[in-house]
Amino acid sequence: MTDYSDANPAVREPDFNGVGEQDAARVCDASLAAEDLPPADELTFEEKLAALNRTVMRHPLNREILYKTLAFCETERPLREAEDFIAALPQFNLATQNQYYLLTSLAKAHGLELIERDETGEPVTAAQKEGLTEDEVDDLVAAISFKTTEVGAYFVEYNKPSARLVDLLGLDPGRADTYRELLEYVAAEARPYRDIEAFLDGRPTLQTVIDGRPETMQPSVFVDKLERAGALVWKDGWTLTEEGREFLEELKVDGQA
Repeated sequence: MTDYSDANPAVREPDFNGVGEQDAARVCDASLAAEDLPPADELTFEEKLAALNRTVMRHPLNREILYKTLAFCETERPLREAEDFIAALPQFNLATQNQYYLLTSLAKAHGLELIERDETGEPVTAAQKEGLTEDEVDDLVAAISFKTTEVGAYFVEYNKPSARLVDLLGLDPGRADTYRELLEYVAAEARPYRDIEAFLDGRPTLQTVIDGRPETMQPSVFVDKLERAGALVWKDGWTLTEEGREFLEELKVDGQA
């Protein structure tokens, strides 16, 4: 699988203060969710990676959000900060699940570690919870946070947008120029799909053969593949992501655009 993009947030220490009533309710839910996690110690690295890959790739509208969340949480992030980060992503406008669900799904898939902390900010251990009632555990756990696991970090590095874009152009070299020209076209300003359709209309690269019959590809195929590679995002029109813009600049430096 090659598909994802890397966020570059400013690194800062997590703030575990100010947990409100809504946070406290989610802390309780997350504590229960942690108990449902598959036994990671019984799985190989490759099995965990496969589980994470399935989770990220399961729904197209969530893919880039999940990737960026893994990248963001390489520094430990309190629940509220992680949820705010996800909510601010342009891709979240089309997400099929809320922030909390997306975070816990990554934890269940071994991409994030769900960390419970007491009111002083110290991690709560399994030994501390042993013998406690559910209410007592709830009182002990004051906040939760998320941190990318070794598996999640590998996934982030392997699926950087630059790698995905190189793969895309390499796998379809006959259409590489069209992909580059489309990146340049949307770099100038956000473009509605109808403008992209007109921009690509009549190009020979839209022609293909399926089951021995000549067919005309829809321009949406190019948009979809560039979006999956982390280069395009919808923000009142199709426009370049930060990673897409960096990739285009690299092509220009190399004399390929």
